Amino acid sequence: MKKKLLAIMIPACLFTVNADAAKIYEDGSFVNLYTRLGFNITDKADEHAEGKFDGRLGFSGKQVINDQFSLIGQAQFQVGAMEMANKGSNSFSPRYVWTGFDANEYGKATFGRVASGLIMFTDIGDVFASSDVAVGRQVSKVDTTATQVFRQDGTLQYQNSIANFDFSAAYILGNSESNLKSSYNTALRYTFDFGNAGQFAPVVVYQHNQSRDNLDNVNNIDSYDLWGAGFRYYIGDVMLGALYSEDNLTYLNSSTESKDTDIEMTLVYNFAEDWNFKTGYRNLKNEGGDEVEVDTKTFEFQYKVTNKSSIFAAYMLQDGDDGTTEKGSFSRSNEESFYHIGLRYEW
Repeated sequence: MKKKLLAIMIPACLFTVNADAAKIYEDGSFVNLYTRLGFNITDKADEHAEGKFDGRLGFSGKQVINDQFSLIGQAQFQVGAMEMANKGSNSFSPRYVWTGFDANEYGKATFGRVASGLIMFTDIGDVFASSDVAVGRQVSKVDTTATQVFRQDGTLQYQNSIANFDFSAAYILGNSESNLKSSYNTALRYTFDFGNAGQFAPVVVYQHNQSRDNLDNVNNIDSYDLWGAGFRYYIGDVMLGALYSEDNLTYLNSSTESKDTDIEMTLVYNFAEDWNFKTGYRNLKNEGGDEVEVDTKTFEFQYKVTNKSSIFAAYMLQDGDDGTTEKGSFSRSNEESFYHIGLRYEW
């Protein structure tokens, strides 16, 4: 059961190209197809229950150059996905679109809207079907192409995994809509294997975005900085996680700053062959900006109908504050508790 929990929770997307997707073409090279379909019933938008469709469609490919190098790429899109910062939630919009090189033990270089190495950190808190990532929520104010902190257009990234050490480094050019002057990030993770005492994997991350001082800088942003530290600990059928992060926006010609402080703790217990119980606590506070406060306790059950498909049932107990925004920037009120029931099918 321990191996099953690790397979569920460790993000393989950082160092593979959709290895579990359906192979639809192979001739020395290959193209894979990935699909996720989901239907959710929740009352998080208001006091009334409503149904929401969540769909993803993606392709990934690999073209062998020689024994050492291959060309790789991915294009993944979403339809109606419920993401806190996804402005195109009712349209066909890109999640990841990138190409690059795989040099095996020498690492991977990817270019475009990549899956950032910061996912090693954000995934610590992102274990629930009923909620999404809170880390780095202000990044879209400095880069309008950003959907959460780990997806930004025009990213040049290098990733590698050496023994128990995983790392990534990226330079973010952005595009004509980004108005970025210079941006970069890095993520480091080391996994300690203690045998029967479990595995402990600490992670640290940092990102900096610098805006251009021109007429296109409509939000009057000078810079954005994010740093965070956290860990995951696996023992038996249990996974524990905790993280702390700060992200800070500074403004041009002003001493005003908008600062988020985020603390998250999670527990996943694989208590039966096809059952997981997940619980966690999130506390996010903003100072100097929208004054949003998140105080959420989550309780969620997951039943795996098949190896890739699940039913979820969750309750989010909230005692936060929406600040100066209508819905607290999370597409829902931070003051009202809600439930979530969902069916997710992947292949």
